Amino acid sequence: MHARLTSARLLLEPLTDDAQVAAEMVSVLSDSALYLHTGGEPPDVDELRARYARQSRGVSPDGGELWLNWIVRTRATSEAIGYLQVSLARDTGVADLAWVIGVPFQRRGYATEAARAVVEWLSSRPEARCVTAHIARANVPSQGVAKRLDLTETTRIEDGEVVWEAGLRA
Repeated sequence: MHARLTSARLLLEPLTDDAQVAAEMVSVLSDSALYLHTGGEPPDVDELRARYARQSRGVSPDGGELWLNWIVRTRATSEAIGYLQVSLARDTGVADLAWVIGVPFQRRGYATEAARAVVEWLSSRPEARCVTAHIARANVPSQGVAKRLDLTETTRIEDGEVVWEAGLRA
């Protein structure tokens, strides 16, 4: 359904329900600091396996959204460092983008590089018309990623987060 993507330093592999991927991602997602702005707590391997089984189907239960998920890996070592996900509404063409990079790998530009690869790929998809990101007001690092992706902060608040957006084509 969606492609394996590459950038200068990263590999973005489509998510599968492979139990090994869940086991690998548990350590990436284990730092409670990752949940400061979004809430929640680090998942255990069983939670991740169940989540990945749902997400890797590629479509929401009602069929209204395409679920596109990638594990972000370094090209140098193939080590998993985070993930990106897109919920693409079939009726509107809105691609809602989210990114999570493990704490040890932050502040290196990986989130921007991975998200840019996904946005470029979405730009080639006729069903995707615009991209959005929902970002907490206090999440300054993610706001920086959004700005580097040329997303614009809107006045809309959804689920307590500010909506950032950009069109994908004229």
